Amino acid sequence: MYYMNKVITAGIIALSLLTTGVASAQSYSYGSPYSYSQTYSYGTCNQISRDLSRGMRGSDVSALQSFLVAQNYSGSGSWMVTGFFGTATAVAVQNFQRSHNLPVSGIADSWTRAAIMSSCGNTYPTTPTYPSYPTYPTYPTYPTYPTYPTYPTQNVVSITSLTPNTATSGSVVTIYGSGFDQTNTVYVGSTAVPSTSYGGTTITFTVPAFLSGTQQVYVANTRGTSNSLPLTISSNNCAYTSNYYGGNCYNPCTYNCNTGALSVSYLNPSSGAVGSNVTIIGSGFSATGNTVHFGQGIIAGAISSDGNSVSFTVPTTLTGYGSQQTQLGTYPVSVTNSSGASSNSVQYTVTSLGTTNAPVITSVNGPSNLQAGVSGTWTVNVTTYGNQNTLVNAAWGDTGNGYVNAAAPQNLYGSGAQTVTFTHAYVTQGTYTATFTVSNNNGQSNVYTMTVYVSGNANNQVTLSYLSPTSGRIGTQVMLSGTGFAQNDNTVHFGTGGTMHVPSYGNTIYFTIPSYISVCDVTPGTNCFAAQAVTPGTYQIYITNSNGQTNQLTFTVTQ
Repeated sequence: MYYMNKVITAGIIALSLLTTGVASAQSYSYGSPYSYSQTYSYGTCNQISRDLSRGMRGSDVSALQSFLVAQNYSGSGSWMVTGFFGTATAVAVQNFQRSHNLPVSGIADSWTRAAIMSSCGNTYPTTPTYPSYPTYPTYPTYPTYPTYPTYPTQNVVSITSLTPNTATSGSVVTIYGSGFDQTNTVYVGSTAVPSTSYGGTTITFTVPAFLSGTQQVYVANTRGTSNSLPLTISSNNCAYTSNYYGGNCYNPCTYNCNTGALSVSYLNPSSGAVGSNVTIIGSGFSATGNTVHFGQGIIAGAISSDGNSVSFTVPTTLTGYGSQQTQLGTYPVSVTNSSGASSNSVQYTVTSLGTTNAPVITSVNGPSNLQAGVSGTWTVNVTTYGNQNTLVNAAWGDTGNGYVNAAAPQNLYGSGAQTVTFTHAYVTQGTYTATFTVSNNNGQSNVYTMTVYVSGNANNQVTLSYLSPTSGRIGTQVMLSGTGFAQNDNTVHFGTGGTMHVPSYGNTIYFTIPSYISVCDVTPGTNCFAAQAVTPGTYQIYITNSNGQTNQLTFTVTQ
């Protein structure tokens, strides 16, 4: 009996030395026959309440590392439990993400943490019954995990966050995610709402006035349907004024909302001649269906590409509440958006009535993204009225950097559609506003602005040395090696698409070959097209970041 107790005690001590994160419970009963039972719980259930990534420290990092060690991946061990999130921890997170069909980012994000919580705390009982003579317990068998599962499909449509996630009717909400196209359908609950896409990572929409409570928001486009996130819509004192019966809206349905979300800050310019183009700067504008109130006049159907600006032309005749000619003087300007919310008003002063219509810049064609030190070309399309001289000016917005900020004015004569061309190179990275102005002899003018994103500096270099591998199927993870990579914000270009905001690990970036590509994935703005499926063939890969653009290398997609 003494020998048997000694051996059983040694077995208990051995079991207590199991890897951190594995808890076991045992019970013994002696008699005839002898019996033994045990249960064990795989993994630790310490709560991890924030996203964890490289360079972070804390007790929650230790808890994550203890859990990962308990996964028994090749190369892991208790030496990893340091409380510092380093390369080994990132690789262990990637292994876990692969085994659970999650995006392999190496970051313990909300999806990964949810998978951790659902994986731990599961109890596996075993209750063997033994014959006349007792046998000694053996170590429990660990479950087998797949080493390299199939990579998840990349570049599908996905939502990561809403800003804000609590809003009032008529306010503007921005959706952040990936895989957005130029044309997307945004659903708030079961209601499809108008939206505007600014590339592959953001969409804005205006909260409809007739919705309230918590609604699920999701996006659908040619790639598929995204996950959904909750949006809490609070009361905004909207009062329906016509054709609203029994909870239903019958066209035309109007409502009066005073949410405080719609406001006008200032006008650019705040004075000018009849025919001048004026931009209203504020917030809460609808993507479409805004109404500009100019004195007693109404200018309907104004659009806003960003929710913060609306443009209109100073009318020669005020219509909407009767009709009267615009006179010299000051007029209040306000906006009503598509939800019926009305803004405050600011003043615009008419300084000239003119003898002809003001010339108009109908469009400007040129780069909105440019590398520092590289010249860009902008073509300005102008419509003039009357046979008189018209001047076209370009100001580049880089005043204060010691560089020339304006181009020499170009002169046009006559009426009709005409074009002029300007070139300019920015020396320093940053975001600039290029302003194009057209004016005639009567002092009438119009202004057209566009934003230019300049990356890198003229003296910095970013290079791409090689790819590993250089060919593979959709879902293949490729290692991109080079120099000059940004730590957290690189854009990997793959054909016409790619992925933005990719981190680097020193001189290495990891990129997964996507199943769909679109220019929306890598270029902010609206000039993009629906996603296209990646088919077998050769694609160019290169990287852009704040240091500039690399050379291009070739990757071959196989069957």
